[in-house]
Amino acid sequence: MLGELRKHPKALLASVALHALVIGAMVLNLQFAERPKLIKAGEVAKTVKAEVIDNRQLEERARKEAEEAKRQQELEAKRRAEEKRKQDEAKRQAEAKRKAEEKRQAEAKRKAEEKRAAEEKRKADEKRRADEKRKVEEKRKAEEARIAEEKRKAEEARKAEEARIAEEKRKAEEARIAEEKRKAEEARRAEEERKRQEAEARRLAEEEQRRKEAELKARLAAEENQRRLDSLRQAYILAIAQKVERNWQRPAVSEKMPDCEVLVEQGPGGIILDVRFGACSGSTATYRASIENAVYRAEPLPKPPDPALFDRNIEFIFKPYE
Repeated sequence: MLGELRKHPKALLASVALHALVIGAMVLNLQFAERPKLIKAGEVAKTVKAEVIDNRQLEERARKEAEEAKRQQELEAKRRAEEKRKQDEAKRQAEAKRKAEEKRQAEAKRKAEEKRAAEEKRKADEKRRADEKRKVEEKRKAEEARIAEEKRKAEEARKAEEARIAEEKRKAEEARIAEEKRKAEEARRAEEERKRQEAEARRLAEEEQRRKEAELKARLAAEENQRRLDSLRQAYILAIAQKVERNWQRPAVSEKMPDCEVLVEQGPGGIILDVRFGACSGSTATYRASIENAVYRAEPLPKPPDPALFDRNIEFIFKPYE
């Protein structure tokens, strides 16, 4: 029902107005019913009569508006039905027209296809006849070309054979001459190689003699230098040991003081970095401390007579003087 009223807005407005009037009348009646003592009897009669007349007029108006809305609804329904009928008719005609057009196009397509097929058949027949004619002509030309090619190849083979025989004769002569030259060259090279080997043997013998002499000189020089360095190193170690002994102070207590192996780690310029002991059998901590103090008092240690003798780690035997 609500859907139908939405389709007919005039009927909806009439219905809303009618309900509003009825509700208003009821509200007025309630207001008057709440204040009966304030209204006179004559006024009440007039009011009731006026309300009855107004209600009747409202009901009549509402009825007429409802009838009008119903009539408008019926007209709208007829109009919509007529529009639907016209639309259906237009669709039917369009469908009939479409089918007729499709039939016409199909017929035209069929005729065009028949025409195309006939044209293709005609062209195929023409092409087939042309191909047959072309193949006959090609076969004739091919046979002529084959005969000509065989003649050409026979002539070329004859000339090639003649050229081959002439080339073999030329190569045989060249090979003979080349062989004679090769033998002469080999003889010359063999003589040169013999002389070269003799010269190389003499050179190698001389070089070997010079090498042995140089090795002997170098070995003697190295041994001499090593003896010199060993002597200098012994003197260098002795100088360090003597300086340490000069800076040693005998401990006050009487105790055993054996010879001790002292290991000194030094830096550039003879700076003492560490002092350790090797073999020092029977020594006491006090005795070893006196030796260690002597080493530090000997700083800086003597420089080596040859920079090559400098060693970061020095070992010497400390012998206490009596």
